[in-house]
Amino acid sequence: MIGRGTPAACAGGWLLAGWLAFAAPALAELTVAQIAPMSGPIAEEGKAYNLGIRVAIEAQNARGGLHGQKLALRTLDDQYKPDLTVELIRKEATGKTLALLLPVGSPAMTRVLKEKVVDAARLPIVGVIPGAEPLRNPLNPYVFHVRAGDQDQYRRIVEHALTIGMKRVAVVYADIPFGKAGLAEVDRLLKAAGRELAVSAAFPIGASIDFTAALAALQRSAPDVVVLISPGQPAGQFVRQYRTAGLGAPIMTLSYGLAEAICRIAGEELARGVGIAQVFPNAASPTVPVSRRFQEEFRRFGGAEGAPTQSHFEGYVTTQVLIEGLRRAGPAPTRDKLVQALDSLRELDVGGFMVDFSPTRHAGSRFVDIGIISNRCKLVF
Repeated sequence: MIGRGTPAACAGGWLLAGWLAFAAPALAELTVAQIAPMSGPIAEEGKAYNLGIRVAIEAQNARGGLHGQKLALRTLDDQYKPDLTVELIRKEATGKTLALLLPVGSPAMTRVLKEKVVDAARLPIVGVIPGAEPLRNPLNPYVFHVRAGDQDQYRRIVEHALTIGMKRVAVVYADIPFGKAGLAEVDRLLKAAGRELAVSAAFPIGASIDFTAALAALQRSAPDVVVLISPGQPAGQFVRQYRTAGLGAPIMTLSYGLAEAICRIAGEELARGVGIAQVFPNAASPTVPVSRRFQEEFRRFGGAEGAPTQSHFEGYVTTQVLIEGLRRAGPAPTRDKLVQALDSLRELDVGGFMVDFSPTRHAGSRFVDIGIISNRCKLVF
């Protein structure tokens, strides 16, 4: 008889423990990825969305993950180079990644859609920056847009401007697909309201941009308001040069014109008064449930990477939508199951922010508000 504590008993216990450790499967992971600029001219946007994604994933894992499995995020830098974006997506599609989150950049997404990169891999994308109409129509069965589209933002901006008597509207836009689409949409909206565009001026995307030609065109046309269609960093450069040149007409820009980037580049004094369309509720609101939850979880999981912003919030909320899709896809999700689950997210309430998908509708929200950069670079809604 083998007694407790004898060498034979201990050996048997070690053997049993070793066998159990060998036999027990390792805890599976549900892998998702973000392929976006973490370097290059719009790296600030890519990094901000990425932090919001990480906060949401770490918070979910702290609650036990999904179906007993942890969520894992792969972050890949495409350097704002469309060729690299396509290459990285194709490589990622050969692995276990279930979905992509928040790619950033109209040149890259234009290539991805044209070459049917995600279609071939049946790899869903949740959240796309920007919300330009050519990236939304025709509907792609694997691409799910969480934020309101650019058309919704332009409509809100133009209606706001005309309502308060700003009749001469100018457009300054980045010379990339999303900027050109934006110019066309503002022009269309103005014509529908019986107005003509006062002037338009394009600028190239680069590390340092000379807006001299655009500023001269604005000075000649003397508009009542300037609609700026630009990523965050170039938007900050424009605001600085525009205000330094002594031009005083109000500036209104899309949600990509990040308040923190404009303030950092242009300075608090020059940035004050810039209007920015917002496609998510106020991240700092104490009355919106998802905003309160975001603030709490950012404090726990955001690290020492600065104060929470609307961009962090977008990354966080978009990830909540993906998490709900994965939950509905069941304990053994596949890409196809996830697409079906995302298509079933009808009137999903993400704590005060509504998302509505179906097999024929992949534009989840039309929420647009206007925020104004105020004192200490705070957004006032």
